[in-house]
Amino acid sequence: MMAEVTSQSQSLVNHVRKAALLVLTTGFALRLYLASGTFLNPDETLHFFIANQSSLSQAYRESLTMAHPPLLIFFLYFWRNVGTSEFVLRLPFVVAGTGFCWLFFKWLNRLFGGMTALIGLTFAALIAPMALLSVEVRQYELLLFFAISGAYLLEDALQKRSAILMVFSAACLYLALLSHYSAPLFVASLGAYALVRLIVDRQPIAVSMAWAAGQIGAIALIGYLYFTHVSKIRTTTMANQAIDSWLYKSYFHPGHGNVVVFILARTFSLFQFMLGQAIIGDLAALAFVAGVVFLLRGKLSPPPSAPDPRLLALLLVLPFVMNCAAGLLAIYPYGGTRHCVYLAIFGLAGIALFIASLTNGRTIKAMAITLALVAVCWAFRSIRHPYIYRVDQSRANIQQALNFIREKVPASDLIFVDYESGLELGHYLCEQKPITYDGSIPGFLVFNCDDHRIVSTINDLWAFDPQMFAEQWKRLIAAAGLRPDDQVWVVQAGWIVTLADDLQKDAPDFRQIPVQRFGKNIQMFPLKADSPIPSAIQPKPESRRNYFNASSLAWAKRPTSPPGFSF
Repeated sequence: MMAEVTSQSQSLVNHVRKAALLVLTTGFALRLYLASGTFLNPDETLHFFIANQSSLSQAYRESLTMAHPPLLIFFLYFWRNVGTSEFVLRLPFVVAGTGFCWLFFKWLNRLFGGMTALIGLTFAALIAPMALLSVEVRQYELLLFFAISGAYLLEDALQKRSAILMVFSAACLYLALLSHYSAPLFVASLGAYALVRLIVDRQPIAVSMAWAAGQIGAIALIGYLYFTHVSKIRTTTMANQAIDSWLYKSYFHPGHGNVVVFILARTFSLFQFMLGQAIIGDLAALAFVAGVVFLLRGKLSPPPSAPDPRLLALLLVLPFVMNCAAGLLAIYPYGGTRHCVYLAIFGLAGIALFIASLTNGRTIKAMAITLALVAVCWAFRSIRHPYIYRVDQSRANIQQALNFIREKVPASDLIFVDYESGLELGHYLCEQKPITYDGSIPGFLVFNCDDHRIVSTINDLWAFDPQMFAEQWKRLIAAAGLRPDDQVWVVQAGWIVTLADDLQKDAPDFRQIPVQRFGKNIQMFPLKADSPIPSAIQPKPESRRNYFNASSLAWAKRPTSPPGFSF
């Protein structure tokens, strides 16, 4: 009888493993598709711009103008030698995202069993927000990969009572700290859980010492990053705008809200972001709570080698508590934003626990529910801006725009752009070559690409709206000394491309402007220097909210390149 039970158990393990490989392969294929055929968004071009320097030391100095640790910039500095096409630049993040999914599966399997692991893997590999973050030249997949690597190696070290594995776990967590500034919250949560495990499991002194040394190293690294970087940007204009503008809801503002409402609203918003769908996200938040309750009540038994369910519940809940506390204290945002994406590790685990418990571990039923939820989330996605639809981000659109500029825009005509458009145009028109600003027009960033002279607004003026355009246009005409009949081409490319439509709608004189459109996110039109620009047009509320983007910062002024700020 025992042999029969063992055989059935092994058969279930094999089925789960095969299903996991199929899901992982599907997730990898999905990421390859999403990474191909589209031009880089402004944040991606900004990261490449910062890394595209003549020396590693220069790249590091430029990285200090961003709101991220330097690891991504260091990596891109070397990776650009492999290639600079969109697909090549994104490929490491596709691999990191796929690697995260597999390690997430192995971590869940070790702690909660194969059925929970398979469900969690399916969400991590196929749900839209997780897949889309895996195909951008950004820090988030590096964070997730190194964070889950550290968590998995920690469990391996504790179960095998290995000091060497504990050292490897610490090394992965250091890389997470160098990837994104949400990592300290992850490291602190994991550290508190590990401390309890060390005491409860009565680990050998060598393992405890290795863990303690790793924690000291993490504290030292956090201190170094704080004093050399964070302390210099936390009081800047853009940092304050993050709290007061685009991340306003993710910070608690005493006197302007209720603590309980903040906690509930931001937690539900977080799960909405995690699943990419508002209603399913709200249900997922409740499922997470139910999953933790089921775990504590023993409805789904973890593997024999797993720690006590109470410790597992602590592991799942503590990161949310710490991040929420940081939001309440206005230290770090908490809510439905990519800045909290590391919480998906714990959130998806709790949701998977709930589904596994609800279906009593029946593979087909559990996977049917999971895949149905994934399909609904894709079919009825809740789009969070800024966002570019794939059809508008087509590589063909940017190529057609470049061809138009090279063939139809005279080299004698200035090209006037907002900051996000300058990043896009500089990246593509200059063919990924380093850009140098010449300072020839005070108050603007001026550079040359392919015999064209491009004038960009400074970095804290991210995207044109009618009011800001009117102000900057008048300053340009005066500073550049343009004659009345000089022609200027106004180009917008990126997330916020509404200027031409706004002008044509609100200013009758502009309704005859010949606007060239290449999808909805690339537009350009010519203006004479003496064109009357109405200054009374008020920006739309949503345009003003997006007026400052997390990728621009005005706290440092440099003669050769503008600072960049990207959360």
